[in-house]
Amino acid sequence: MKRNKTSFIITLMAILAMLCSCGSQPSEKSAMDIKPAVSSGVTLTVLNPQGDVKKERVLAPRLETLEGKKVAMWLTATPDQIYAGKGAELYDLLEKMLKEKYSGIQIVRYADLPMKFMPENEVVDAIIKTQPDAVVAGFGG
Repeated sequence: MKRNKTSFIITLMAILAMLCSCGSQPSEKSAMDIKPAVSSGVTLTVLNPQGDVKKERVLAPRLETLEGKKVAMWLTATPDQIYAGKGAELYDLLEKMLKEKYSGIQIVRYADLPMKFMPENEVVDAIIKTQPDAVVAGFGG
């Protein structure tokens, strides 16, 4: 809202300045003329506060196949919200497709895990307890 007011005021001032200058001849020299800065012998150094960020990300090793593996499917939603969105529908379809494609795959269903909007210790502990080979995490119901 503050940005809109500021933009409106700047636009209004520009329009007023144009209206005031209509029909008038520009003067030879105005107090508003931009003058070059006088060198004061001071040197300023501007630094980027972000700096260089060098992180090495170590990703989990990829599974060669999902055959015979256990996959936990966690969905961030509360039980009363689970069927309000498309998350449950998507996970049900994903489970069906995975079982058709990979023999011996075990699925830990989203409904069997705690459903919360933030992966607190309770959720992480529940996922670890199932000892999955992979986790599918979906955010939003």
